[in-house]
Amino acid sequence: MCHQSVGLIARHLEAHGYPTIGFTSARTITESANPPRSVFVDFPLGHTTGPPNEPAVQRQILSDGLRRGLALTEPGFVDLALRWDDDDWKADPLSWSRRQQDAGQSGKPAGDTRNDRSDQPKYQSQGDADAAAAVDWDDQCRVCVGLPES
Repeated sequence: MCHQSVGLIARHLEAHGYPTIGFTSARTITESANPPRSVFVDFPLGHTTGPPNEPAVQRQILSDGLRRGLALTEPGFVDLALRWDDDDWKADPLSWSRRQQDAGQSGKPAGDTRNDRSDQPKYQSQGDADAAAAVDWDDQCRVCVGLPES
């Protein structure tokens, strides 16, 4: 999910009494949404909670992030002092794709794999499109469609 969207959703939830902690690997984008509490991990996009197939590292990131995020007494960021195996991915972050067959290994460019922006919904499958079409507009989640509450 988009880093900015998560920050905006967190602000909405917090305004209604639900505490949140977001994890991000795109600090400047997340900062623009002014979220209540965020944990920053300087890892490639798509790997915010750790490298693939390393559940111990992933659990540690989540545990440390939640513990330190809960300790925040005002809105802000927690920086987890972690490093990816190398910083090759930082030279061209968009070419370092989690969609590569060998995701988790830096230095193997895959090109920019993002979808073009569109004002029309895009779904991962026809089943997702059918499920969305089956819900009446008035029953849609107003947060998800970005509308103010009536």
